[in-house]
Amino acid sequence: MIKFISLVTIFALLCNPTMGGPLRPREISKALFEAKKNGAKPEELKKLKAELMDKLNTARAGGISFKAVKEATDKGANLDDIKAKINENNLQRYKRKGLFKKKPTSLSSILFPGVAPNDYQIGLPIDMVVDTVDSMRTGLPIQYYDLPTCDRPQAKLQGRKRKNIGERLAGKTLSQLAPFKVEVLKNVGCSLVCQDPVWFRQRDISKVKRLIEKQYKVNVSIDGLPVQVKKSSSGTVARGYPLGARLIDEAVDVTEYVYHNHVRFNILYNADESYPGHVRIVGFNAVPVSIDHKKDSLSETCSPDKPVTNQKSTLLHLNFKRDGGKERPVYYSYEVIWSKSNIQWTDRWDIYMLGRVDDTSAHHMSVINSIMVVLFLGSVVAVILVRSLRRDLSVYNDMNVDLEEDGKEETGWKLVHGDVFRPPSYSPMALSVMVGTGCQLAASAIITLIMSQTHLINPMMKGRALSNIIMTFVGSGTVAGYVSSRIFKFFGGKNWKVNTFYTAAAFPGIMLSLFLSLNLFLTFWGSAKSVRVFTIFVAFFLWLCIASPLVFIGSFIGFKSDLITMPTRTNQIARVVPSSNSILSSPYLSLIVGGMPFSTICIELYFLMGAIWLHEYYFLMGYLLVITLLVGVTCSLLSIVMCYVRLCSEDHRWWWKSFTDSASCGFWLFLYSIWFVTCRMNLQGLMPVIVYFTYMTMVSIAVALYCGAVAFLCTLWFTRKIYSTVKLD
Repeated sequence: MIKFISLVTIFALLCNPTMGGPLRPREISKALFEAKKNGAKPEELKKLKAELMDKLNTARAGGISFKAVKEATDKGANLDDIKAKINENNLQRYKRKGLFKKKPTSLSSILFPGVAPNDYQIGLPIDMVVDTVDSMRTGLPIQYYDLPTCDRPQAKLQGRKRKNIGERLAGKTLSQLAPFKVEVLKNVGCSLVCQDPVWFRQRDISKVKRLIEKQYKVNVSIDGLPVQVKKSSSGTVARGYPLGARLIDEAVDVTEYVYHNHVRFNILYNADESYPGHVRIVGFNAVPVSIDHKKDSLSETCSPDKPVTNQKSTLLHLNFKRDGGKERPVYYSYEVIWSKSNIQWTDRWDIYMLGRVDDTSAHHMSVINSIMVVLFLGSVVAVILVRSLRRDLSVYNDMNVDLEEDGKEETGWKLVHGDVFRPPSYSPMALSVMVGTGCQLAASAIITLIMSQTHLINPMMKGRALSNIIMTFVGSGTVAGYVSSRIFKFFGGKNWKVNTFYTAAAFPGIMLSLFLSLNLFLTFWGSAKSVRVFTIFVAFFLWLCIASPLVFIGSFIGFKSDLITMPTRTNQIARVVPSSNSILSSPYLSLIVGGMPFSTICIELYFLMGAIWLHEYYFLMGYLLVITLLVGVTCSLLSIVMCYVRLCSEDHRWWWKSFTDSASCGFWLFLYSIWFVTCRMNLQGLMPVIVYFTYMTMVSIAVALYCGAVAFLCTLWFTRKIYSTVKLD
């Protein structure tokens, strides 16, 4: 039985499509081999490989075969046209809503339900908000005004200025106004951001070079729309405009850095849907330009009548040798162009979803995968356990059978009835605290996901969503105190105050310690992700004044409740566990068992990790709710099966094992995070790796507590149920 479960677990993990790296079809390897055989040069092989991989990615995005794309391009079809058609089809699939009958809807209503459009009066100024300067290669954003740039404007933002607790914990403080002046429907030719030049010192140039090498981008937004830059001719875009670019001359092996000190903003508007004299913003893109403005020739390089473009002769190179190592002046400039568009306000987010792979079938496979695992374990419980219990109960409850007269001895799970409910000899308080904290996490997670389905929480607004998650966890403190106290009281614990304190402080204390340690490194590094002391004080206030009192209230209610009764009496002397069953008591078995619950979430986890670390969009919270419930059911059934197997082997020490069997799912999650950072991310430097693994450690601990707590409580119910149906002398 154990070997079968282990083999099924390993098979499910190995066959999962998200557990391996990108596969190269045989056609690509064959084409490269033939080209090399025909004498192709390394540069030609490199170019051919890039073309073939582009076709492969196009095929994956459209859910078609690589051979079909290759045949279409060989017949003269344009690959960009194929990409555009695939993007359009994928977008139409995303713009369908409904459980059984899919109805067409707008993407804005899915991403931002209940958000109303803003109408802007012609001629009035409009705020351009500058966010952080970040990169997917590091995950460590910096503040825009920490760069050598013009001073921040004196004007203040209109509307909401303060950030909520979630945004502040994510490292976002006050919203900042961009240094660019924008008025509705007023085109601005090339204009200086600030009249005086910004002097780049030697360390400034070195810093900017490092940021350009790590592909940092500037994020600005208007009317909630993030700025986007055209990424390919097929219409796909990328958020934020790059800080600069690298020019690599492979012939002489020289790399030059150019700095984008000029930005041409193009704002799309629709006047047909708004009030007379007002417009609605339906698009926002930018074209970064590198141009070396000279004080004596500003009228030539920055003229309101002539657009600024990238030209090889006027690029702004970040090179010390050209300036003799002295400070060099840099003039910042910008342009604003208002363009009328037929795009409706409800469709203005469509362009941000272009180029995204149609993962609808993957989400369906994730749910089907989880359901199949649940059905498999449910069948095991139904077929093996029910039949075994029925046979055992019929024998044990037969009053006409006298085992002593037949010369037989009792065997199986009934034999340990006097020890099965013996409290754990090792750290009963720690077990009760973990189960209570896991129940708190389970309650907060399920409530949060249900709220997301009722549009009370919008996952696209990550700051507000994180705030709601924190408040839900804080409000669920009563659950932790109640469950922990009931279990600790059953274990015979008397010092309920210490147990309550650990329940209230253990998990938040560990999370806060990791967070504070990481925040010190981020502060020393100078990242915008570092959290201010006031925000940490607010988080501490929430724990001390709200979460902890709720835990004490729940603990008080739990200790005042009646003791959990068990159907059998516990012997005074513990029964010796047979040594032949050492495999069942091995901790390595728990690690293998925890792989099966993880196999039910790894597909959905793939997209969730992409949304967190790769700046992708994730808004299908219904799938996440179903997966969360199914993984809880999987953990429960699996722990029940393993507990029954151990009891049949006369191993009555099931308390900690029922918890660790499913809690090891957190260990598999951490292993998955190692694979993800290796195959999907390209982090540069030690600090981004520390940030990544610190947060993934926190998430893995939370998942382990959730899975272990649910499995423990269901196993406790199962053991009480089977022993309550047995007639014992």
